[in-house]
Amino acid sequence: MKINRKILVLISFFAVFSISLFSAEKTKDISTKTAVIFNTLCAKCHEGQCSGRLSFDTGSGAASSHIRRYSDNSEISKGEIKEFFSLLNYMKKECLLLMPDDGKWEVGNLSRFALPSHKGYFIPLGVLKSGDYYLTLKTKESVRFRIEVISNNFDVFLDQSVCSDKKERLFNFTLDESLNSFLRIRSKEVLHITTLEIKKTCDK
Repeated sequence: MKINRKILVLISFFAVFSISLFSAEKTKDISTKTAVIFNTLCAKCHEGQCSGRLSFDTGSGAASSHIRRYSDNSEISKGEIKEFFSLLNYMKKECLLLMPDDGKWEVGNLSRFALPSHKGYFIPLGVLKSGDYYLTLKTKESVRFRIEVISNNFDVFLDQSVCSDKKERLFNFTLDESLNSFLRIRSKEVLHITTLEIKKTCDK
C-alpha cells in the first residue's frame, strides 16, 4: 500500500511536535532542588553525549535505584525521581541543561542552589554578555573543590581545581558571546559560600 508523501510529512511533524510538547510539559514544574542535584552530579556524566542510550526506556521506576544511589539524597521522593527522569530526557532531546530559575539569585540565599549535603552548588548566573570577567568567591571552610563556569549547552569557560589553603579566591574567565551561564562547584567536603561576586572587566 502506498502512503501519500504529504501524510508522511504531516505524521513526522506531529511526532516531533508532540515530543516538544512532552518535553516542555514535563520540565516546566521541575524543582530547584532536583535541578541542582541533577546538574551538579548527574549531568556531569552525560552532558555533551546526547545519544539514545541516555534515556531509560522502561520509565522512571526502572531508574529509581540508580537515582537513589547517586543523587546525594537518600530520602528522595517518587515525585523527585520522576523529575530526574524528565531532566534526563530533556537533556537528551534538547542537548541543553535545564535550570528552572530565571537567573536571579542573592548571595544571602545561595543555600537553595546547594546539594543537600552542601558538597556542591549549581548557581544560575543569568545571561552574561561577551567579555572578560572576575569572579570572587569566599567560603566558610578552607577545603578543596572544583569550580566551573558553563553554559546551558555544555560550553566550559572555567574549569579549575582549588586548593584548601584559603577561604577567598579570585578567578577569571572570558566569554566570546552572550550566553546563559552557570556556576558549578563540587567538593568532597561540606562547603558553604559566604560571598559570590562577578564583575565584567572589559567589553569585547
